[in-house]
Amino acid sequence: MQKSCQKCKTPFEVSTFEKDFLLKISPKIGEKQYMIPEPQICPDCRLAERTVQRNEQNFYHNKSAISGKPLLALYAPNTPWGKEYKVYTKEEWNSDNWDGLDYGKNFDFNRPFFEQYKELNDQIPKVNMVTVSNENSPYTTGTAYCKNCHLINCSENCEDCYYGKLIQDSRDVIDSDFVYDSELLYQCFNVTKCYDCKYLSYSQNCSGCSFSDNLRGCKNCFLCTNLVNKEYHFMNKPLKKEEYEAKVKEFMSSTANIQKAKEQLKKLREQRTYKYANVVNCENSTGDFLTNCKNCTDCYDVNDSEDCKYVTVGVNVKDLVDCSNMYLKPELNYQVLGTIETYNVIFGVFVFHSQNVMYSQFCFNSQNLFGCSGLRQKKYCILNKRYSQEEYNQLVPKIIEHMQKTGEWGRFFPIESSPFGYNETVANQYLPLTKEEALKRGYKWKEPDMKEYKAQNCNVPEEIGQVKDDIIQETLACNNCSKNYKIIPQELKRLRTIGLPIPTKCPDCRQMERMSMRNPRRLYARTCDQCAAPIQTSFAPSRPETVYCEKCYLKEVY
Repeated sequence: MQKSCQKCKTPFEVSTFEKDFLLKISPKIGEKQYMIPEPQICPDCRLAERTVQRNEQNFYHNKSAISGKPLLALYAPNTPWGKEYKVYTKEEWNSDNWDGLDYGKNFDFNRPFFEQYKELNDQIPKVNMVTVSNENSPYTTGTAYCKNCHLINCSENCEDCYYGKLIQDSRDVIDSDFVYDSELLYQCFNVTKCYDCKYLSYSQNCSGCSFSDNLRGCKNCFLCTNLVNKEYHFMNKPLKKEEYEAKVKEFMSSTANIQKAKEQLKKLREQRTYKYANVVNCENSTGDFLTNCKNCTDCYDVNDSEDCKYVTVGVNVKDLVDCSNMYLKPELNYQVLGTIETYNVIFGVFVFHSQNVMYSQFCFNSQNLFGCSGLRQKKYCILNKRYSQEEYNQLVPKIIEHMQKTGEWGRFFPIESSPFGYNETVANQYLPLTKEEALKRGYKWKEPDMKEYKAQNCNVPEEIGQVKDDIIQETLACNNCSKNYKIIPQELKRLRTIGLPIPTKCPDCRQMERMSMRNPRRLYARTCDQCAAPIQTSFAPSRPETVYCEKCYLKEVY
């Protein structure tokens, strides 16, 4: 039976899988189970509600509320909505100098839950960046177990990585996104188990490949697409090693030639045949960019996972519905954003190493929490007030029943509670809105800070061999948006090693250029362009690309 989204009026259905999942995850306290009602808004609106709580790329000069020292933070010091958040450094936030229990409140049954929760959450100090166990990686967020990294986000177990998003188990990666188990990459996108590659996208198990797309098991290929187990290929044609190296050398010598190679690669992408989805070794799964998954429906960027629906970005996850940015074996989570190793969490934001948590944010190494924020190593707490186990189990059912009466039970945190403007968040990356649309829907909006960018006063040689060491002291200006940026020493060293010129665009524009290759996280019903079999794909029917079902694609490429 179709429903109409209460926000955008889009029709949607609640599947049998979702109904069974709600029965499984609805909390049972004593002898009574408190059923979570079926969602009343569509999957896209639910995704927006979650991801409007996550800012990954907009950093602001702020100051510590404890020491007054300057710091870089996800939270702007002055917001258009008049709220200034108390910000701590990671070290201050993790210290014993403050305790979330000091902000504890008694629950007031004369007021809505979300109103009380917002008051508490707004008072809790915010950590300037969201990180776990990093080393020498101060300017990263949404990262864990990273070393010597700079301006990356959504990444784990990385070393010497700079400028990128969703880099997993990799090292020596620059200007790349959606990278898994790889090394020595530059300007790569959606690659797995690749080594020493440049401008490579949608590829696996490759080495020495550049300016290519959709390669499998290839070595030393340049300007190639849709190849499997090939070596020394140029424009999809085999060459002798010496001929190949001479051709490549021509293209890699200057900024102008690099741009020429990018333009040729763009044409090759337009001409190539596409598989209906980037799905590898999966069973009964739909979505895009799925690897080693089973029973995952409408999921995106999910690996080694099973029994999930509407999950965006998940690594080794199980039994999740409506979740985003989930890592390291979270299990049985519903409507959650940002977890590491959690079990039985419903309606949460940044909950790490915790179990049995409901309606809570930024709670770590804890269990049995309801409506809490900023707690560490705590249990049996409600609105940051500690109770005995017996008291907790008596009070939580009363609060749930109160929320059922107010219509709050089963809803995610209201969008008004987000500390960010819509345009600052991940929501706007995947579900873009204009300022007028966002404000009309009740979201906040933050205009970019007005800055006067400096003009570039140095001439940067096109060939990297002519670039001097003092380039790292220069302030460069992006030739696309005029924003200033710098070349860091590690970047210069890598560019010299691989023989590529200094980039002429800022890191943000370089990433936007890569992200433009991505389809929306949405499935469309269309037919295979070869055999007319029905397929579900992220390629809209109106798009010009040639899209094949798996059978036809394998026949053509393999």
